Amino acid sequence: MSSARTILSRWIPDLPNGPLAVLMFLVFLKQIGNGMIWSVIALYGQELGAGTTMIGLLVSCYGGARLMANMPSGIASERFGRRRLMQLGCVLLTIASFGVTFTRSLEAFFVGILLLGMASASFMTAALAAVADLGTPGQRLRDASFYQAANMTGTALGPAIGGMVAAGFGYSAPYFVNGMIALAGVIAFAVIPWPAEKKHKAKAEKLGSLRAIAMASAGVGLMYFAIFYARTASNWIVMPLIAQSQFNWDMAAIGLLLTAGACANLAVLPFNAALSREFGRVGAIIAAGLATFAACAMLAFGHHPIFLWLTAIMFGAGSGIATPTLIAYVADVAPENQRGIYMGLLRTSQDFALILGPFFTGVLSDNLGLGYQGGLMGSMLILGLSLYVFWRDARGKRL
Repeated sequence: MSSARTILSRWIPDLPNGPLAVLMFLVFLKQIGNGMIWSVIALYGQELGAGTTMIGLLVSCYGGARLMANMPSGIASERFGRRRLMQLGCVLLTIASFGVTFTRSLEAFFVGILLLGMASASFMTAALAAVADLGTPGQRLRDASFYQAANMTGTALGPAIGGMVAAGFGYSAPYFVNGMIALAGVIAFAVIPWPAEKKHKAKAEKLGSLRAIAMASAGVGLMYFAIFYARTASNWIVMPLIAQSQFNWDMAAIGLLLTAGACANLAVLPFNAALSREFGRVGAIIAAGLATFAACAMLAFGHHPIFLWLTAIMFGAGSGIATPTLIAYVADVAPENQRGIYMGLLRTSQDFALILGPFFTGVLSDNLGLGYQGGLMGSMLILGLSLYVFWRDARGKRL
């Protein structure tokens, strides 16, 4: 019995506590709100008179606003503190959400969506850096894994809750609930005890310094980009299309397939710290990248439904290992006065992947004459390149 307890204590980490536990809960709530508003953005836009093109522009502008705000948010979190920037993000989320709730103007809806994207970037970039700040170096991977769990669970629950709220109270109601969640965050950051923060007058605001940071972090940024590129393009787009066109699966079966991947993502999170102890941060990241590469290959060349299930599980597990381990790796090696900037770079890499992955996978699938295999080969090429660059930079002890 005692030996079993020893094994469990080695592989399953303790729960975070104090301000870090509060932060995880706020991230969870924030991502529920984010999922809620995403579930109805197209329908609410249509109700306000938007056509299909305008709806697509609304969604793209949300991602674009988030993309543009990531780096400034990282810099601002160094100068003004993580807590203050997260609270500012909650204030902006509150204003934008209530504004969208009560608007009947498509133009105001558009402005509100832009503000929601900027607010999301402000909160989440500072939250990533705060996760690194609040824990000890030995617990960073544990903390990043719990952050990922809070993020993923909230994101998964959000659309279901948003759909029920919209069905009962109209398409504007999820935005009102999101505003209430954000307002709770404003209050929480005002009253919870928070450790004193070092604030840095960021020399990295200079363009030359930012360029140097980008060059130094090329391997990490490309690896983060590649993992999200492959998972977004292959797992969310190509895999459902293959399941439907080649195996005649219905939406219920496809939903179960995607759920299996999400469950695999969550299932590996408690074991990340132990994996990192056994194989090192770099070894765990490379293993996760190779698992994602193998998942793309199985999806491209497998001709049996079992490969769909294996692909979904490997995509989920690979992302569940790579994402928090990369966050912890960056927190370990980034200078203390630039940690927020590096977290902004990670989020920028992720947002670029979410924007570019689906588009280029579609272009390659339609124009290479190889069907879906062409799009998947693009993901495999990017993954292979990123693994090499990351391995080379890690060997050279660069970020």
